[in-house]
Amino acid sequence: MSSFAARLFRDTYDSSTEASDLESYIGKNFSAERQEDEIADPSAAVFVAMADDLIIGYAHVVARSGDGRSARLNRIYVDAEWRGSGLASGLLDAVVGEAGQRGATHLELTVFERNSRALAFYKRAGFAAIGSTTFMVGEDPQTDVVMQLDLSKQLNGGSA
Repeated sequence: MSSFAARLFRDTYDSSTEASDLESYIGKNFSAERQEDEIADPSAAVFVAMADDLIIGYAHVVARSGDGRSARLNRIYVDAEWRGSGLASGLLDAVVGEAGQRGATHLELTVFERNSRALAFYKRAGFAAIGSTTFMVGEDPQTDVVMQLDLSKQLNGGSA
C-alpha cells in the first residue's frame, strides 16, 4: 500500500510541487512503517480495493478525539485506470458507513485547492466547503479547501 500511495500522490502533485518537497512529504507520510501504524490505529479504518491481486484504491478515515462527533477522511486514492468507474464512490460509502457506526455526525476532509477533480467529486457527494487551511508538502505551504459532510443526511437515506 505504501508504494501505491506514494505513486498516486506523486502523479497527482508532481506538476504543482517541487520534487524535493514532494519526495520529503512522501518519505514522511507513505513509508511502510507509517502505513502500518495507520492500519493498526484503533481510531482509524482503512478500506482497500483490489483487482487481480493489485491495490487499485484505498481510503483512510480516522475518528477524531474530543466529543467523538466528527471523523476525518485522510485520503481516498484510486488508480488512474479506475477513475470514473465508481470505485471512489464505493470507498466513500464505506467511509461514511464506518464513521456513522462510530457515532460521528459529520465527516471532514481537506483537498488541494487546485485538485479540481477531487473538489468536484466531493461536492457531488454532498460535501460543502467550510474554509481553508495551509497544508505543508515538504517546505511548500499549499492551500487546501476544508470540506464537511453532514452524516445525519447520508445515514438517513441520503447517498454519497
